[in-house]
Amino acid sequence: MNSFFDLNLLNDDYDSKQTSLHAEIVNLTREDIDLKKALNLDYSFSSVDDWIKQRHSVPLSVLKNANAKINRINFLNYRGSKLKVKLPKLDKEMFYFAGVVFGDGHVSGFIRQKGYRSYRIKIEKCRSDFSENYIPKLIEGLFGFKPRIYLGKKKSELVNIIINSKVVSKILTNVFSFSYGKKSDNVIDFVKQFPEYLQLHFITGLLDTDGGISANSFSFCNSSKKTVLFVKDFMEKQNLSTKFYKQTKGKFKWYQIRIPLKDKNRFLKTFPLKNKRKYAGGGI
Repeated sequence: MNSFFDLNLLNDDYDSKQTSLHAEIVNLTREDIDLKKALNLDYSFSSVDDWIKQRHSVPLSVLKNANAKINRINFLNYRGSKLKVKLPKLDKEMFYFAGVVFGDGHVSGFIRQKGYRSYRIKIEKCRSDFSENYIPKLIEGLFGFKPRIYLGKKKSELVNIIINSKVVSKILTNVFSFSYGKKSDNVIDFVKQFPEYLQLHFITGLLDTDGGISANSFSFCNSSKKTVLFVKDFMEKQNLSTKFYKQTKGKFKWYQIRIPLKDKNRFLKTFPLKNKRKYAGGGI
């Protein structure tokens, strides 16, 4: 399976000249550019020269077969944005990151007063080495820039990890099927298409955010029944025992699976967990 995704997914049908994705491509030549398409989009010949001379990044919409040039991409960005984003692969780190966002994060794309859309990914965690060090380093390794970190004044307060990037937002929504605001079960359908080892790293991200130790067993909770059953089925394929529960408290409803401590060693060997604070009592 190709380790990269279709770059065309990052441009929506409604994107204009001003909002289409750009890339810096090594050794770009005129043969790489669809000049007719560029002129139809109202780009000038001087713009074409700027692209070739690397003065400006080139819109993907004017390239001939953008995906064929994927190994020559230095970075992605959008017009007017100084933020350069490394093109991530669909590898175990990317799937783990998606699991973390699906567990304790959300993607927003709100409309500002001036009419343009603002993109943000926010991950909210309790203060720990995992939230203050591991996740930021993971993001920097994947995308080539550091997220913004907002720390609480007290140890018990939350850490907000903020990614203000249209590129990363589009990777999550247009590739991984995240939705703005409320989480979508379509993400699970996307993950299921991939080999088991990538599913494992996505689930590990979920366990490091929505999992932990509960009532003398390992547990995983989520408001999505589909997500919990996906994790349950995967664990049972790894010969892990599970019990499924439906939980309610007032108007809130969620689902839980528990893995008995008799399967402790198999559980810890199966999932490469990173959040020591969550599983400190389990011997991670």
